[in-house]
Amino acid sequence: MRSAKRKRAKRTLIALLLMFVLSFSTVFADDDVQGDGAPADGTQTEVTTGDEEGDVEGGGTTEEPAAEEPDPEPEPDPELEPEPVNEGSIIQKGSYYYYMDPEGVIRKKAGFVTVGGKIYYVRRGGKIKTNATFKVNKKYYRANKRGVILTGVYKWNNHYYFSYSRGQCKRKAGFVVWKGNKYYIRKGGKIITGDGFTVKNIAYVANKKGYVKKVVFPEEDSNAVIKVARKQVGIMTGKTYWVWYYKTRFRDTDRTPWCGAFVAWVYNKAGLYKKISVAKRYGPLGYVPSYSRFADKYKKWINKRNARPGDIIVFGRNMHVGLVEGVYGNYIVTIEGNAGPTAVIGCGKPGAVVRKIYKLNSGKIKGVICVLKHK
Repeated sequence: MRSAKRKRAKRTLIALLLMFVLSFSTVFADDDVQGDGAPADGTQTEVTTGDEEGDVEGGGTTEEPAAEEPDPEPEPDPELEPEPVNEGSIIQKGSYYYYMDPEGVIRKKAGFVTVGGKIYYVRRGGKIKTNATFKVNKKYYRANKRGVILTGVYKWNNHYYFSYSRGQCKRKAGFVVWKGNKYYIRKGGKIITGDGFTVKNIAYVANKKGYVKKVVFPEEDSNAVIKVARKQVGIMTGKTYWVWYYKTRFRDTDRTPWCGAFVAWVYNKAGLYKKISVAKRYGPLGYVPSYSRFADKYKKWINKRNARPGDIIVFGRNMHVGLVEGVYGNYIVTIEGNAGPTAVIGCGKPGAVVRKIYKLNSGKIKGVICVLKHK
């Protein structure tokens, strides 16, 4: 008799323990969701065709120096999880939205649902996530004020973003194509708009809506100087240029600044060294102020908009010098030595020869020096 009572008591204890474990796990089994709660319009942008080049605005550069290569292809839409439910309806109660299945039961379990081709996220308890950026299983999503998870290109807090067809926000840098237009996403998710930028030493321009165009200059606009410079793009050390000009040992980074030596080397390689050698009267050509003094003396400064391939461009207060590859709309494209991301004081690594792009009215540019006769 006592044995039977002990067995019943044991079973009751086990059942109580199971109930406690289940209730405890339910409390923490909501969703791996983190919302920023920031107000946003979540506008789904309808894209047609690109604006004219002249409408483009912006400034600054984004570069990843490397050997020039074909225009990068956008990455494919990844497989996202979970697979949404494709039935039921969305109902509104007060200021909240809920998902109701075909039997009229409001869903309480956290997860994605699809109604009328639109994706929603139901939080544990039933409320649909609205007006927020949130995270589920380490992937980010955005829901507008009605709870619709945004896809494609859309406007959020005055910036454009892109989410894949099942809602995951693209946060890694790279190209995407949507409705026939190409866009470039910066690291973190913002689409570049109204700006010029470079990727792997290829220059691009994005208009106000983010449509991207590759910068291409006609071959007939090239000359000997710029043809030589283009072949150097991607070189990660200034040793060749420094040793040729100074005939001394080369040391990495700003301990051996070599942007001026690069310009002189290119002109020499192009057979046009005499065009700039007169500037040596005002200091070595590895020293940026020498170029400015030469331009001042011989009135060689020209309007930036009239810059042509092979012209010399000076930055800041005679802090840096490079070569003009061409003017594209409201932008100027350059090839510069000792201008890569490794050209940082104390890093112990050399800079690089890179292609950059700036707005013509960029405050970084001091001016353009013309020493060649252009067509």
